[in-house]
Amino acid sequence: MSILQEKEGMTRRQFLKGTGMVAIAAVLTGVFAKIGIDITRASDDYIAQRASGLYSLDKSMALRKSHENPEIIQIYQKFLSPGEVQYLSPKAHHLLHTRYGNDIPAFVEELKKPHGEPAPNADGHEAA
Repeated sequence: MSILQEKEGMTRRQFLKGTGMVAIAAVLTGVFAKIGIDITRASDDYIAQRASGLYSLDKSMALRKSHENPEIIQIYQKFLSPGEVQYLSPKAHHLLHTRYGNDIPAFVEELKKPHGEPAPNADGHEAA
């Protein structure tokens, strides 16, 4: 019988090594799970405190709604929809809505041009 030749089955030492590794893995998993639960709980507490603080600040403000703000109404009356307050006017939609992806270069070019000359869209057509 050679020392380098493997025996059939599992020796007691191999069994104890294997069970020790499983036990260590189980303990570490439990520790990390506990840490994750504590972090999540602390995060939830912070979010709840932040929300309650924002709501209490909002209740104490004189102007709580942007569409009732006199300055915003004045901007709409003088610039975005002259003479009236039309929140969904084409000019307001065009200037106040966010652009993404391929629309950004055309919008930058449009802003560089003098008023009244729309820049082409990403597909090459004139903007409406």
